[in-house]
Amino acid sequence: MIKITKETSVSLDDVLHLYQAVGWTNYTNQPQMLSRALSHSLAIYLARYGEEIVGLVRLIGDGFSSVFVQDLIVLPTYQRQGIGSHLMKKSLADYKDTYQVQLATEQTEKTLEFYRSLGFETLSSFQCTGMIWVNRKKLQ
Repeated sequence: MIKITKETSVSLDDVLHLYQAVGWTNYTNQPQMLSRALSHSLAIYLARYGEEIVGLVRLIGDGFSSVFVQDLIVLPTYQRQGIGSHLMKKSLADYKDTYQVQLATEQTEKTLEFYRSLGFETLSSFQCTGMIWVNRKKLQ
């Protein structure tokens, strides 16, 4: 049975395997950045199957006016079992009074359908567009 917990702190060693399993090399190639990001997160929810950590959702923001879903990861062998949905529903319930919860994700129909099923809408629904500035030096 999967157990979801909200953590006050998470070590890099506990979750690096998740980022590696899904190929998020921006984090795995910069483990110091990931370690600092984990320690500065608003909240991190872990999904455990027994003792094994099989998923996480990491939130950043102020928790009142804005929360950003920075990372949602489920080990590939555990995907399509509702774990990502459970992680998101738990975090959304805990921040239900927040003015807005945002995220950025790949634009595939499968991914968009997943987030729509949780109540998310594209920014264009609000006559808005998303913008991003990326430190390109960090990408190298």
